[in-house]
Amino acid sequence: MLIQTQPGLPGARQVGQGQNAPGGTFAEVLVSELNPVYYQLLKAGKVFALAQAAVNPTAFSGGAAGTPLIGLYNPPSSGVDLVMLQARVGLRATGTAAASSALNFYAVQQGATAPTGTQTAPRNMYSQALTGSQAYAMANTANTGALASNLIAPSISLQALATAAQNVSLLVDDIKGAIIVPPGGYLAYGLVAALTAGSIDSSLIWAEIPA
Repeated sequence: MLIQTQPGLPGARQVGQGQNAPGGTFAEVLVSELNPVYYQLLKAGKVFALAQAAVNPTAFSGGAAGTPLIGLYNPPSSGVDLVMLQARVGLRATGTAAASSALNFYAVQQGATAPTGTQTAPRNMYSQALTGSQAYAMANTANTGALASNLIAPSISLQALATAAQNVSLLVDDIKGAIIVPPGGYLAYGLVAALTAGSIDSSLIWAEIPA
């Protein structure tokens, strides 16, 4: 598609055929942000999330059949890529002992051998229905059958303070599609070191785009 632009904003609205698109100083195309970033994807029913509340996570650093906070498997026949948009974490309690930890992403090409951990249905972020996702999702459960996975991206670092201390943070990893789970792929989101009596809310949000 060829788009012809004209530098500078027009003095009046142009309609009809043969009009040049308004451009910037260097004739670059100007993009409207009338709609929020993910509006069209949500409206089309393509965005899903897996969330869980008040979990004291098991330590996970990519081991086979481990227990990450969230595990996602994309079946080879799904026809979609799982395109990660955001990871969100809320701290209810950082635990009764001072310690540091981190939430990281781990991935591996699982192939046709599906994990068999207890499945939790992802939620459609537009309809709020627990249907429609092609992902096999697991929430804070042993990802039985998952292969050992590799660290692909650090996500959120945690400083676990003593119970009496207050720790208020906005913990959002704005991935913006930089992590994709292709058909046959497995992705885990896990806490490297366990907390002592910690309590964490967490969610992964992704779009399912035709592969």
